[in-house]
Amino acid sequence: MAAGPRIGVVGHVEWVLFGYADVVPATGDIVHLREPFEEPAGGGAVVAIALARAGADVVFCTALAKDTEGAATRARMAEEGIDLRAGARGGRQARAMTILDDSGDRTIIVSQPNVYPRGDDDLGWADLEGCAAVYATCGEPSGIAEARRAPILVCSARQLDALIESGVKADVVIGSLSDRGEQVDFRILGPHTKAIVLTDGERGGRWLSTDDSGLWARAPLPGERADTYGAGDTFAAGLTYALGTGLDLHDAVELAALWGAATVCRRGPYGA
Repeated sequence: MAAGPRIGVVGHVEWVLFGYADVVPATGDIVHLREPFEEPAGGGAVVAIALARAGADVVFCTALAKDTEGAATRARMAEEGIDLRAGARGGRQARAMTILDDSGDRTIIVSQPNVYPRGDDDLGWADLEGCAAVYATCGEPSGIAEARRAPILVCSARQLDALIESGVKADVVIGSLSDRGEQVDFRILGPHTKAIVLTDGERGGRWLSTDDSGLWARAPLPGERADTYGAGDTFAAGLTYALGTGLDLHDAVELAALWGAATVCRRGPYGA
């Protein structure tokens, strides 16, 4: 039984094929993946599983297809002890391929668009009011609006347009100083979020709020480097967990950095 806080996750699932390659393929190349494996991942799934393994009581609101991969995702979430709430969608589950090089860096190729939970999905949205915090990586504005039921809302910068369109204000937006898809215009501070956290890989990162700002240093790796897939998402999980337990932002980013560093020492987002 979970001993930690009740945390909500509102986001997507991608069924991901992982594999190692000597080089990322260029035009015309044929690349053979080593040690391939498949599992549900993507921002929503990675955060939900990371939280559950840390002892949180997780409510995961998402959308899943009715295909084999959608069914396998449902089974995996049940194995992890996650309270899965999934809106049914037609077609195939969103898929991606992640190529891992020998240094552990990852290249992600998404083969079809992600689908997100909507406010009109019957997912028991009112239950999020009982969560200590919710993390949203959701491109559907109505899903983010439902996520705002929790006292603390942490949002990914990947879907910043959806947050703005939702009309709600996040407590924290997590972005990146180095990832083009997660860079944040500081002018959103105040109108759309109370704080911004920007990761910077091995250099640590910085945070700023309407009241204060600060930096954090790179967390030491607890073992041998494996790969970086899921490190950012696991950082987000750690930050949401920390804020849900009452830590202030200064301490929360330090804990989140430890979570992200631990992921770098695992194969894929979850390890063996």
